[in-house]
Amino acid sequence: MRESKATFIKQSAWMVAASLASGVGMMLVHVVVGRKPEIYAQFKSLLSIFYIVGAAQGGLLILFARQAASALTPENQAQVIAATWRTSLWIGGVMLFAGLGLIGVGSTLANQLKLPSTAALWATWGLTLATLFFSLLRGLQQGCQNFTGLGLLSMVDGFGRLAGVMICVLWLGGGAASAISGALIGNIAAISIGLWTLRKWLFQTSISPVLGAVPKGFYSLFFSMIALQVLGQFDTIFLQLVIPSSWVAESGARYSTGSQIGFALTQFTVPVALVMFPKVVRGVAKNQVTDALQMTLLSTLGLGCLAALACSVVPWLPVQILFSKIPTELSAPLVPWFAWSMLFYTLANVLLSDRLARADFRFLPWIMALALGYVATLLALKDHLLSGSPQSAFFLLVRILGGANFILLAIAIFFSLLGRIDPKTLAPASTVPLEDQ
Repeated sequence: MRESKATFIKQSAWMVAASLASGVGMMLVHVVVGRKPEIYAQFKSLLSIFYIVGAAQGGLLILFARQAASALTPENQAQVIAATWRTSLWIGGVMLFAGLGLIGVGSTLANQLKLPSTAALWATWGLTLATLFFSLLRGLQQGCQNFTGLGLLSMVDGFGRLAGVMICVLWLGGGAASAISGALIGNIAAISIGLWTLRKWLFQTSISPVLGAVPKGFYSLFFSMIALQVLGQFDTIFLQLVIPSSWVAESGARYSTGSQIGFALTQFTVPVALVMFPKVVRGVAKNQVTDALQMTLLSTLGLGCLAALACSVVPWLPVQILFSKIPTELSAPLVPWFAWSMLFYTLANVLLSDRLARADFRFLPWIMALALGYVATLLALKDHLLSGSPQSAFFLLVRILGGANFILLAIAIFFSLLGRIDPKTLAPASTVPLEDQ
């Protein structure tokens, strides 16, 4: 199945535009919170915790996108719907258990993260719960190749978060807890839209009264997402945990702003991979060839290199645009490092998404080992980092991050090539029950 380049480009352009609009809303959230560097450092660390603890959201999104894309018959589609409801019950039960744990360790954790109270942790718990449900809806939209609905969800989420943060932080004068609560408001708005757009599909079957088993393949996806999120987010959590209170404001001004600019650059390229994923799954299910990976990789490489080069030539410009209250000389030197690091990370994610779409998890032990090695390296260098100035510590940290992401890209290239030599694919959905995929 050779993809129509016109269709692929049209769908990719829409997803880029929708994700860019959503990204603008989310970046403005950081602009609003970034006016207070100390609060911003707390906010970034909470978001990093959210991304890692909520790594299941990536696994769920990919799992249900893959299953919806490979459901070629009404019977398969009914299985996907039933699994969606069962998984929703699992999410509620697991998060209830996590909430009970937070009651016991919340105060200690808040103190270690230099938070004024546990309110921000509870807001993060609520955002994680909402995002797990949201990931199911996004996965179904992506798998059905309903890119119009998927783009709409992204925009509502982005601008809903901005509105919520403006209300909670600017108008009510709240801190990190209010900022996370504002993000939760936007997420709930997007969930409402997602339920409405999928109402005819989701409610055509009754809710199964039995929980049932977690769909096969979820744990591989879950641990893949944890490893990738650790490589993308652990540095911010590490800083917030180990640095002295006197460094927090400078961390927010120097490191957190550079980190956010690097993350923002990925938003130009990730949407193309969202278009690629269901096309690869559908091609595998139909035993047809697709060139979606090649088009996605070229688009990502072109856009990513342009963005990284721009950040290398004029690193002060994105700082001045997005964080006008922060002197450019503080974080601009870190921007090129973050830009290239995130380019390595994004390219690796494209290649690994293709492997995930084909249910080829041979790369999993390697990226988990890389993530563990990355964490161990930072922990081993803790005393060395704190013995110098904040500026030297931040430079060393971003270089370690870039090195880890370069190794991640090398692993992704190796297993992508291995997949061409020794392919492993999903069986057609019309012959494989949902739980056996």
